[in-house]
This record gives sequence, structure tokens and C-alpha cells, in this order.
Amino acid sequence: MVRLYPDPCLRVPARPVTPGAPGAREAARCLREAYAQVEGLGLAAPQLGLESRVVLVELGQENMLLLNPRITYRSQERVVDTEGCLSFPGLHAGVARAREVTVEALLEDGSPVELSLQDLEARVIQHEIDHLDGILFVDHLPPRIREQLLAGYKAQREEEPSHTA
Repeated sequence: MVRLYPDPCLRVPARPVTPGAPGAREAARCLREAYAQVEGLGLAAPQLGLESRVVLVELGQENMLLLNPRITYRSQERVVDTEGCLSFPGLHAGVARAREVTVEALLEDGSPVELSLQDLEARVIQHEIDHLDGILFVDHLPPRIREQLLAGYKAQREEEPSHTA
């Protein structure tokens, strides 16, 4: 189940994983199961309450599971576009991100991969890697706008009926 803001697990930096280790396998399993049930372009292990540096991102027509991803290059050119987040249902805001990035990561089998991404794919990977560092998309907004959006989000969440079993 995807954790919702203000769950404290969303602010905990994730720890590197070793391919094939139990923590990496568990994160991969949980990400795949959760991602199959949501509509999004990516999901990070901390959004499931896991402290593993693992993300699942949709790149083109393929879902890629990346371990220990890190951005090694960010273009100077920044683009503002609307972002949402599975941990903030219904909240969207314009966020400035690098238009191009290069990412190094490991695949599940431990083989290294380097990805050069642009536009939407670059935005998605930056968003998910931020989750691994305890950074949320609202953190990229000017303080006044962030405060207004979060106040509205909290009010909306309080109005929603509880979903208890």
C-alpha cells in the first residue's frame, strides 16, 4: 500500500541495497505488486515504507526496476511541468526539473546500467530518486505556494471519509 503524506517514512533517506540480497528482493516484489495496482509512471520503495534504494519507473513501454540509482548529469536547462505523486492523491503543481539527466544504477541481477533520459522520462526518474533521499515534489516549490497547497491537501484529506475495515 502506498504511504500518504505526511507519513514520516516519506522523509527517511533510503539505504543502498545489494542485488540478490533479501532486502532488494523484497523491495522489488513489493514495488511490482503495488505498481500493478496504481496509475503512475514510477514508484519508490520509501513510498511503501521500505528503506531500500529501489525504484520502479516506466521508461517508454518498459517498466524498469533500478537499484541504487544516482544522477550523474543534469542539464542546465530546466523545464517547469505539472507533477503529481501517488503519496499526494489529487495534488498537482508545476515543478522545475532538469530537461536531461544521466542516471547510473544496477539492475536486479547486479549488472550496471547507464540511462540518458529527457523530458518526461527525466522528470520521472528525478522525482523517484528524490523519494530515495526523503525529498518530496512539493519541496521544490516556493515556500508560500507549498504552504498553500499543503494546507488545501490536508483539508481535503480531513474531509474524506475514513476507509477502515
